Amino acid sequence: MTASTSPAPPWRGPAPRRGDAVAALCCLAIAAGTLLAIPLLERAGGEPMGAPPAGSAAWWAVLLTLLAQAAALALLRPLPRLAAVVVSALPLLLAVLAPGTAFGTTTVAVLWAALVAGIRLRREHLAPVAGAMLALTVLATTVNTLGSEDAGAVQALLAGIGQGVIVIGVPLLLALIVVSRRQARTAHERELTALRREQDAQVAVAIAAERTAVARDLHDIAAHHMSGIAMLASALERQVDPAPEAAKESARDIRMQSTAVLRDLRRLVGLLRDEHAVPLADRSLASLPQLVDERRAAGAEIGLTVEPQGADPGADVGALAQLVGYRMVQESLANAAVHAPAADCEVRVDARSAQRVRIVVVNGRPARPGPQPGRTGGFGLIGMRERAELVGAGLEYGPTGAGGWSVTLDLPRDGVVSGQPQQREEPT
Repeated sequence: MTASTSPAPPWRGPAPRRGDAVAALCCLAIAAGTLLAIPLLERAGGEPMGAPPAGSAAWWAVLLTLLAQAAALALLRPLPRLAAVVVSALPLLLAVLAPGTAFGTTTVAVLWAALVAGIRLRREHLAPVAGAMLALTVLATTVNTLGSEDAGAVQALLAGIGQGVIVIGVPLLLALIVVSRRQARTAHERELTALRREQDAQVAVAIAAERTAVARDLHDIAAHHMSGIAMLASALERQVDPAPEAAKESARDIRMQSTAVLRDLRRLVGLLRDEHAVPLADRSLASLPQLVDERRAAGAEIGLTVEPQGADPGADVGALAQLVGYRMVQESLANAAVHAPAADCEVRVDARSAQRVRIVVVNGRPARPGPQPGRTGGFGLIGMRERAELVGAGLEYGPTGAGGWSVTLDLPRDGVVSGQPQQREEPT
């Protein structure tokens, strides 16, 4: 025999929130304070206001009605429709039993109940609740006016309609304004979330595309190394007997070539072929002057400095690292043309260190305004960072004190690994 579980009664729900209890107490304090202040106002003004004497049956009826309204607001929070109807119906009971001037104190709780209902209820549920609250308020005010004042039925009904419009209509209008602002804010937050997701997706696609491009470039690098290994192996076969020392030298060269290609291959997860790729020799540090000349021919003011003068900046730098340096200069000059149009650029290659080759590309303040780096949807800096990580190079970029932009790349020489890339300022 299994125990059956009956559903919870519809009037049960979560425990009342502290804020609802505080609001109910505030409504009670305002209404009860008004009830206690009426006799004081009568004494100060000298005019009777028709309030029931303190301690009389009518006075206790008003106070009990205020307490019942506060209890309904606090305890029926999980059921805002029921709370609104109960709070609006209690004044009708008071108007029937003890009509009088103190009846107006009950409107405090009704105002708050209408505001809460307008904020918490959906549109399809709000309409019947608002109609019921309006009808109860109009009826209660009409009955109270007929029972406490010398007024006709039409006058009492008009008074009830006016009371209903003020007590119910105004809070509902304020609630609709609050709900509309909340919905607009929620829609704006959702839009921002969607834009952030779209931007993250674009960044992921850009990183994947950059890694794919590096993989294509590595295909040529690996082919270059393997061609050299094949030639050395062929020579080694003919040198083993007649020239042992030369054969040993060829074996050492094969080992160095194999180590270099394996080091580069470990940095990638796949190889792709690009039939239209530029030859590897045209994308090394030695080809930077040709790259700068091409940009100058397009009208750009670019300076090139290589230290020490006349030295080969790519000496002891792996082919993949040289390609990363070449791409960095190429991308930096392209970014300068877009973000700093007509600004002077300077390319500095410092090969004096035995551990690294430093490449710095700096552009001055733009002669005319251009889009800020990172705000036009480009991913050039992301691509530089990805390439730098592949070869263990150090990357820094950010604005200069003179209003320009600087990119610095430290390429390690063979056997030297730089620290992780870092940036001075992440592009927005």
